[in-house]
Amino acid sequence: MKGKILLLFFVMIMFTSCQKNSQSITLNSETNSTMNSELEITEGQLEPSNNEVLSMSIGNYDLKGEFYDEMLRNPIDHDYEVDFNEFQNSKKIITTLEWGALESKYIEIWDKELNQIYKKLLSKLDREPRESLIESQKDWLQYHLRETKFVEKTFITNGYLGSKGSVSLSTVIRERIRERTMQLFEYRYLLDGEVEFVYQSEK
Repeated sequence: MKGKILLLFFVMIMFTSCQKNSQSITLNSETNSTMNSELEITEGQLEPSNNEVLSMSIGNYDLKGEFYDEMLRNPIDHDYEVDFNEFQNSKKIITTLEWGALESKYIEIWDKELNQIYKKLLSKLDREPRESLIESQKDWLQYHLRETKFVEKTFITNGYLGSKGSVSLSTVIRERIRERTMQLFEYRYLLDGEVEFVYQSEK
């Protein structure tokens, strides 16, 4: 049974690689596909779609989908996509160092945004909800740090994931912080209908 599943997985990968490049895929799968191809980016290899930038898990409580629509226009994802496309369309081989620098840049941007929305949200809450959010954020931060430490010690420092390992981890860290930031944005949106990013697009 396990062998059949592996064979099916292999066939699916082969089929996907043969499809035309015009098929829309998410930034997450683009990044992972890039990492898995030895980081050699060729012109026209991938085509990001603005409509598929966000995971559908964003906007869990806004049943009308208005928050999701707001998040589609967020400036951080916009600039990341521009930078990603510059790498993708580059005629040179992109090194792991350059990919790592790109991911680190957006980790820092999302982290700053997370801190800002967290403070803003705290200022809008009464005492009991505020205390609950503080505890929730502490738990999330502990999970985030412990998960990162586990992957570093188990798969990165021993070279298990090869030269791409540290970049893959950075991509996961960026996505984890991004997702938590958007959760907090949604909480604020539910309170006052506001979506306000501190970061301003540079592109």
